[in-house]
Amino acid sequence: MSPTVLITGAAGGIGREFAALFAADGYRVLALDLHGDALAALRSSLPDRTDCVTLPIDLAKRDAARQVDAWLEEHGFSIDVLVNNVGFGLFGEHVEQDADRVGDMLAVNNRLLAQLCLLIGKRMKEAGGGRIVNIGSLAGFCPMPCFAAYSASKAFVINFSASLGEELKPYGVKVTCFCPTTTRTGFLDSAQNAHASSRGITRFVTERVDSPADVARAGYKALNHDKRFALPGIAITAQSVIIRMLPLRLMAWFVQRKADA
Repeated sequence: MSPTVLITGAAGGIGREFAALFAADGYRVLALDLHGDALAALRSSLPDRTDCVTLPIDLAKRDAARQVDAWLEEHGFSIDVLVNNVGFGLFGEHVEQDADRVGDMLAVNNRLLAQLCLLIGKRMKEAGGGRIVNIGSLAGFCPMPCFAAYSASKAFVINFSASLGEELKPYGVKVTCFCPTTTRTGFLDSAQNAHASSRGITRFVTERVDSPADVARAGYKALNHDKRFALPGIAITAQSVIIRMLPLRLMAWFVQRKADA
């Protein structure tokens, strides 16, 4: 049987590129996303031989992870690789955000990720093997005024993945946390806020923008090399090391200055 990968947020951006890479290597692709039409387009874009099963689902809902687990059980799917890719961010001062929107962001960036790692990770532990890829962000290494909740949500992903990797290592389950920088996807449009504080941070985080294809290839390489932690390229890796060496207050001040520029 072909190995099976489950990808959240698979209909576009990095998730879509991940789906293409796994399909090229003969995986059965289970693609989850809110947008059913985009999922259909993804399925038609993959090679004819690809077994691609799609599930349109609102992954921000409180019971989304349970729905996914029940769906896997119903169809008898055994997951070899879990890619927790879905997520979004919000630019601008935190107190100027919509509270429901912030809740949805934390739901998909953190709650869903942790619950899927629990439910599917437990299956992998019992099976004696598997791989999990959690998509973090360079933003998760430092406080970011005008990007506060998002950067904190990705700090959660980084620390959670490191802990989970140690817990599951004795059972043959490998966890990779891949942390890209800004990527040319719909993320940038959905993160915008009408408040003036959104504009400065947008300029700052888009000083370097990578393509989804390049980011996915780097993440796929990290997965296949069983990296516990990876960033897309030496320059970004070095930048993350420098960021981690600086005091949090200094980094927050620096980002605020850049956002105000």
